[in-house]
Amino acid sequence: MEMSITKTFHAAIYLRLSKEDGDVASGSKQESNSISNQKELILDFLKTKPEISVVSIRTDDGYSGVNFDRPEFQRMMEDVRKGVVDCIVVKDLSRFGRNYIDAGRYIEKIFPALGVRFIAVTDNYDSYSDLGSQDIIIAFKNLINDSYLRDLSTKIRSHLAVKRKNGEFIGNFAVYGYLKEEGNRNHLIIDPFAAEIVKDIFKMKLEGMSPRAIADKLNDTHVLSPMEYKKSLGINYETSFKTSQKAMWSPNAVTRILTNRIYTGVLEQGKRTTPNYKIKSTEKVDAKEWVRVEHSHEPIIDSIYFDIVQNLLGRDTRQSQTSNETYPLCGLVFCADCGAPMVRKTNLGRIKDGQESPKRYVYYMCRNRQKSGGCTGHRIREEELLSTVFEELQSHIRNVLNMQDALEAIDMAHTQEFRAKRFMSQMEKKEEELMKAQKLKIGIYEDLKEGLIDQEEYQSFKNEFNRRIKDSEDAIRLYQEEIEKAKENKSGISDWMNYFREYKNIESLTRSVASIFINRVLVYEGRRIKIVYNFEERLADACEYLENTEKVSKAI
Repeated sequence: MEMSITKTFHAAIYLRLSKEDGDVASGSKQESNSISNQKELILDFLKTKPEISVVSIRTDDGYSGVNFDRPEFQRMMEDVRKGVVDCIVVKDLSRFGRNYIDAGRYIEKIFPALGVRFIAVTDNYDSYSDLGSQDIIIAFKNLINDSYLRDLSTKIRSHLAVKRKNGEFIGNFAVYGYLKEEGNRNHLIIDPFAAEIVKDIFKMKLEGMSPRAIADKLNDTHVLSPMEYKKSLGINYETSFKTSQKAMWSPNAVTRILTNRIYTGVLEQGKRTTPNYKIKSTEKVDAKEWVRVEHSHEPIIDSIYFDIVQNLLGRDTRQSQTSNETYPLCGLVFCADCGAPMVRKTNLGRIKDGQESPKRYVYYMCRNRQKSGGCTGHRIREEELLSTVFEELQSHIRNVLNMQDALEAIDMAHTQEFRAKRFMSQMEKKEEELMKAQKLKIGIYEDLKEGLIDQEEYQSFKNEFNRRIKDSEDAIRLYQEEIEKAKENKSGISDWMNYFREYKNIESLTRSVASIFINRVLVYEGRRIKIVYNFEERLADACEYLENTEKVSKAI
């Protein structure tokens, strides 16, 4: 028999649907069908409960039941604490929450303490009725809901892991410069407009501009920031990086673009993870554990260009204080003796007869000498340095292009095979070192059992062999990547040779030219210089291949 209820309850109807449930409202649709169904079912049920008056309907559409940090749920609880609501009605316990511990705490402790009547319609649970015998059933149902969420989380993680390994993009929004392909939302295609901005950003960095200077220029020319650009396309995008009403370009936004390898056609995913399905805060994943798939989409920036820019990001490339000019060798000149950067200095000479102004003398000197006298006082005038570097670079480009003629006379397939064999030989050595370290590690355990070494010595040896094993495994993985690149010609001769072809007729030493070809310029005492070029490893491979080919030809 139903008990007679004379008290009037002020109820909040609570509705929830998670993204995992697969029926989330989107676009112009205000509610998902399942939300509508929940509401209809509850309202029909309440027609039989005249003592219950509905004061609010709270909906969390798109929120997981793993915790109770949901906006509408928290607003409902504020109403409870204010005394506005003293009854909560849900369709079933799973709509309320899927966390066994937290759901039980609300139902068994918090709601009774606050005098709240709790109703789960399809579970036939009403805390106001004399149903104490069902407490264990409710607890069991909560446990089942929690278990369901754990299983669902495991399936989703596995599903996403497979997608990552297959090179499918699984982010909510495409990175700036790309769009999600219509009909295949896991594949990225180039956004023509934004891709040109990305190219401009890399070009400006190559020319010596700092991320802040690049951001200022983009803002001054009214280029929409990534967030504002997505909004202009009708994409509902929000970010925690926004600090003003209209999101502007910032140095950090520029740096994120300059350091994102996705622009080279490489998809790196799995950079962050959550400890488990109940904890939503993310933590960083070691770079070696990222899922990295090459050629997953069309590149905007070639990998060689990208690597050059990464090298420049760590350099001191401050501009002129009187103009936006970046000097050609800014951040590229170093002391050959102590390794410190050389700083650019300007002195004014005396005004001589017939001169209206003093002559300016610009030179480079060791920073350590300038700061603490920790190095010798060798220096070199900028005019002499630029002239020497330019002549050396012209000669270097000519020599490389001459080598190109010889390489083009050789079957490129043989060149790739040679590179692959070279890395294969190095990898085999590392595999031998790995096997040796693994055997030694097993051997010390036998020594420990036989009493030849004590526990402290065993742990010390074990740590050392673990380090050797890890170093060998890391090296083997890198060699495997290089072998694949050589076979597929991802960093083949034709790629980097294109830069030498493009600049074969340079007429002056510009900042861009210096950045592309020069890694660093070393200055010795007596104004002697040495240039360390980019592409030196590739040049060494080409020279070695030509030498071996010549030896084979002579032998034949």
